Amino acid sequence: MSHASFVSHASTRTARVAPDSPDDAHLSAYNAAFSDLGLRFRWDRDTLDALHEFESEVARITAYINRHHAHLHKAYDAEFLAQLILRKKTQYYCQFALFGDSSF
Repeated sequence: MSHASFVSHASTRTARVAPDSPDDAHLSAYNAAFSDLGLRFRWDRDTLDALHEFESEVARITAYINRHHAHLHKAYDAEFLAQLILRKKTQYYCQFALFGDSSF
């Protein structure tokens, strides 16, 4: 499968959100990662709650893509895409945790 690179949209991250809970920081990190990778995903608390049935973050991401954006599997291997998203998400989450700021 093709592993074409994504275009970064870092300049589109302008909103500032102060997390009220750990889930808020995770949501902000996921949404920043999706935006940065040019994906038109937007998770909210309900989405995150619905995905908690899966034990790992990779499994959550993969399940979400399978359920809502299965067409992406035509261009990207599921594991590759989930790992790419998770790496970006982790970078943002660490930034938010370090600085207590979830600006994106």
